[in-house]
Amino acid sequence: MKIVLRLALVAVVAASAVLICYAVRGRLPDNCAGTDTQQCRYDLDALRKTDTNLLIAAGVRYIRPAVTGVTALAVAADDTVLVGSRTGIELLSPDGRSLAHFDTGARVHCLAVTDSGDILAGFGDHIEVFGRDGARKAVWRSPAPGATLTSVAACTGLVFAADCANRVIWRFNLGGELLGRIGDSDDAERKNGFIVPSAFFDVAAGRDGTVWVVNPGAHRLENFTADGRFLSYWGRASMAADGFCGCCNPSHFAINVDGSFVTSEKHIVRVKIYDPAGRLKGIISGQEQWDKEAVGLDLAVDSAGRILVLDPQADVVRVYSMEQADTPAEDAVGRVNAPGYGHKRQ
Repeated sequence: MKIVLRLALVAVVAASAVLICYAVRGRLPDNCAGTDTQQCRYDLDALRKTDTNLLIAAGVRYIRPAVTGVTALAVAADDTVLVGSRTGIELLSPDGRSLAHFDTGARVHCLAVTDSGDILAGFGDHIEVFGRDGARKAVWRSPAPGATLTSVAACTGLVFAADCANRVIWRFNLGGELLGRIGDSDDAERKNGFIVPSAFFDVAAGRDGTVWVVNPGAHRLENFTADGRFLSYWGRASMAADGFCGCCNPSHFAINVDGSFVTSEKHIVRVKIYDPAGRLKGIISGQEQWDKEAVGLDLAVDSAGRILVLDPQADVVRVYSMEQADTPAEDAVGRVNAPGYGHKRQ
């Protein structure tokens, strides 16, 4: 069964490459039949140009972890920054000082922190719990055969884990007991359930006790009660800046202290802010500031509303602050040159 599931996932990912080709690298609009193909073809370079009218002024600094091969990001209630890697987890202060580092023995796929400060780390098909000293407190059972966990979130008394292979959100209590699942298809507003063409499938706990989940193939964010009842959604598939394009975007998101949403996208790489109703407020970082092949831009926010973005290609965390827009920052025409802050990698 596990082999069948993984083969099915590979097939879906392969199909998604075709969708990306059409949706991002160039396809004909419906009204282009019989006209000059070149004139009607979407210009990828043009799509990657950030509309400067949408840019939000934000200062940016780097946190440079000692670990390399960064893979996951989280921020604790006290603003401690946690960075997962191929081999372990590092804890850093908000100003980038390394506080602790411990090996996990495996690649960390996703991270979250409970209200009590315990660290939840997703490892492929299961979750493990660590103390801040690196002590392994618990190893939870895998929720299902072939599970592939891509995101984990914690709220009062509950833990939610996104599983891209089974295309559901698993619900646990803090002891690791499996309570149920969220997101199965129904006969009403979610006939197709979660559409997950690749291993980007994100979940976050809302500040009102609800749960938000990216439905990446549907290009939208969906809202559920903590026990799994569907409430609402926002988002649309579009080449316009306020929409999401490609096979499966946004790839990551976070919910800020004011209830607004921060999203990141792949293929046309950009980090955007939406208001609590899902209306685009602006772009804080466009394609020009990222490698064209940048992926894995995990997101987190701290108690001051600063936005943290994982940059796996550079092994750094970018920290954006709208309150410090006069500090060295990115612009729309070149990559950041600011020296950043934090200790240097040894």
